[in-house]
Amino acid sequence: MCSTWNVPIPTPPPDDRNDTSDQLPGEASEALDASLAALGLEIDARDRVRLLDLAGMLIDWGRATNLTGYRDILGAVKHLVVGALALHQAIEGQIGAFRVGDFVDLGSGAGFPGIPIAIAHPGLSAVLVESREKRHHFQRAVRRELSIGNIEPKWGRMERLAPSPARWVIAQAVAPPPRVLAWAMDWVQPGGFLVIPGGPRPPEPGSHPQAAEYGGIEYSVPGSPSGRSLWWCRRAAP
Repeated sequence: MCSTWNVPIPTPPPDDRNDTSDQLPGEASEALDASLAALGLEIDARDRVRLLDLAGMLIDWGRATNLTGYRDILGAVKHLVVGALALHQAIEGQIGAFRVGDFVDLGSGAGFPGIPIAIAHPGLSAVLVESREKRHHFQRAVRRELSIGNIEPKWGRMERLAPSPARWVIAQAVAPPPRVLAWAMDWVQPGGFLVIPGGPRPPEPGSHPQAAEYGGIEYSVPGSPSGRSLWWCRRAAP
């Protein structure tokens, strides 16, 4: 069993940490379009604008609160927005259909990966569980200002809130993988799936008596030199 904690949220490269005036919104728009094409993902124009606006809100709020290490829209789009969409593609491409119904994003932070996934796939409804108040308020502001009706921010710790079981649960960077597995399984409905994203190698959360099957997946994010991975399991049906 792995004794260290895989933290999948990418650390900004040095070039993406600074707020530089030459990184215009147009560059972010071009980067998003190129990544969507690489993923084979088609979304309507309104939702494409929402993805860019989400990155813009993140940067604006980040000037006053410590929401992210990224300081420009281009970096947020390339690494956070596109990273979330690539994670969804990896899940759907190698585990199962993930286009309609409810899903839960545990330890959602500023709303990644849950909000970009919900924007790009409006047939999904996301419950965003986050214990840090400023990040929770940011999620609520995003829902209000961008008119995103299929996200539901919840403030609290996943091990203390009453679970809202869903078919898909993503638990990213919230605790060491063995603890995530123990806490998150109550949020997974019988027959549903838990996904724990990781770094270049899949996390190793160990075993759970309700995990009927499990596995690891490695995948890539368009424009990113480093690989990503995830560990998944299916909760046994009664």
